[in-house]
Amino acid sequence: MRMIILLSVLLTASSYCIKAKAATLSLRDALKRTLQHDIALQAFPYQIRIAEAEQIQAAKRPNPQLNINVENIVGSGENRALSGAELALSLSQLVELGQKRERRITLASWQSQLQRDQYEINRLDALATTTAHYLHLLHLQQLEQWAKQKIKRQAALLNIAHKRTQAGNLQEADISRIRLRLAHSKLELAQLKRDIQRGQYQLAARWNAEPDFAAVNGDISAMPTVPDLSELQNRLQQSPTVQRYQTLQQIAASQLALAQASNKADISVSGGVKYNAALNDTSVMLGVSIPLQFQLPYYGQQLAATAEQQLQATRHQLNLRQLDLQLQQHWLSLQQLRDETLTLSRQLLPEAAQLQQLSRNAYQQGQIDLLSLLSAEDEYLQMQRQLIDSQSQYHLTLLQLERLSGQPMIATSAQNPSATE
Repeated sequence: MRMIILLSVLLTASSYCIKAKAATLSLRDALKRTLQHDIALQAFPYQIRIAEAEQIQAAKRPNPQLNINVENIVGSGENRALSGAELALSLSQLVELGQKRERRITLASWQSQLQRDQYEINRLDALATTTAHYLHLLHLQQLEQWAKQKIKRQAALLNIAHKRTQAGNLQEADISRIRLRLAHSKLELAQLKRDIQRGQYQLAARWNAEPDFAAVNGDISAMPTVPDLSELQNRLQQSPTVQRYQTLQQIAASQLALAQASNKADISVSGGVKYNAALNDTSVMLGVSIPLQFQLPYYGQQLAATAEQQLQATRHQLNLRQLDLQLQQHWLSLQQLRDETLTLSRQLLPEAAQLQQLSRNAYQQGQIDLLSLLSAEDEYLQMQRQLIDSQSQYHLTLLQLERLSGQPMIATSAQNPSATE
């Protein structure tokens, strides 16, 4: 499997540990199960058999024909009964001209290649869909951990608030405000748990089974370096999607060549013996049958094949341009997401953490009110959530690039933006 290999390495090399005894699932295992049990991929062996049978049929030559002809029987005079009968026995063979057989074989071969191209596209689609579900589930798991930390921090803040209430420095309304936030966070965690369960079923449906895992492995903070745009554009030229467009062009050219060959008349050659009962004589016969073509019998098909060839050439250029534009958009989005993630992890999140810690110390000393502390806490938690979302979106965009090129983004090893430049 060339597709999604890099993401598989990134997401399985760094362990995302969940404190649970149930089994965890790696991306590599998820992709393996998809290849083995995806519904769309199960039809490929039968499609290949059909294409091979059509190739065999295209290579068939016309069978010879046995001709038997009896004349001058059951007549009158000398032709009474069988006395004047003439019996002719011959074999005739149709000879195809214009390389019809070779062009049928070429057309069938390209049609078989189209089946293989389509399978590769379906395979990449299946792997990409599975990986997208896997990344979504991993994103939800990260959010679950974030929500648990959020609840833990709010519970600690509630304890601090209780102490200040006992000292008479805080009103009961402030306690209710923190309790309300804590209750909302617990509701958010419960919703995330339900989303994770749905995500597990959605992922397992890729291989037509129920989930037998409690979590998926991976670390979305590991971010690979993406190749230059020019290199990705070169990879795009070799992608299965582009290869399919090229195969369609070859099929159109083969259909045109076959239509042109069909307009060339075939001949029939024959040979045999003739027996004359009246003379008791045997002779050898030879013959050639040549059709007279006053008009091309497949001229309409030739015109249609010519138009089809032009259409496929135009589609190829337009689709290639569209794919290139999509590639550029995803590449630019990836650069933006990388810059955003680096800014969040190296600047905004540390500053928010410092503000939160300073605000908590100031609150404990009675220097700021509760609303200021809650604002600092919200800022810090929001930065954490935004970082998780950006990291997840980075991998999803990277997946789109891999799907377009049909190749993994093999550049340098993964880097954690929070630790390296």
